[in-house]
Amino acid sequence: MEPQRRRMLGLLVISSFYALGVVALIVAMFLNREQVGIQIANVHGLPALAGFPIMILTCIVGILVAYGLYSMTRWGYWLTLAYMAYLLVVPTILLGRDASLFANLTWPLTVVVYLVLRRRQYFGVQQSAQ
Repeated sequence: MEPQRRRMLGLLVISSFYALGVVALIVAMFLNREQVGIQIANVHGLPALAGFPIMILTCIVGILVAYGLYSMTRWGYWLTLAYMAYLLVVPTILLGRDASLFANLTWPLTVVVYLVLRRRQYFGVQQSAQ
């Protein structure tokens, strides 16, 4: 049972991170909607005018990612990979001059590598013993 618990810990950490992020974003919508909306829009490569709508969309995606990964659904796996791929491409193209480029790439890359390494949990892929 110990290896199963260890494998689940990574998914729990990623899911919890997104659930906490959604809570923080909802709180930010009430405290500092305009400024946070601009930052979220910029990170997603959108104009500042998209601030509030992108905050709502980010909350929805965050909830879906958290639930999908925690439930170990295939759609959660693919949604997370697609969202992380988007976050890997956008900062590279649009935020190359930003000082936080390294931080913007670290989390998505870590999640992608982790999910690729754990793909057999989602798809039952057996690795051959060589």
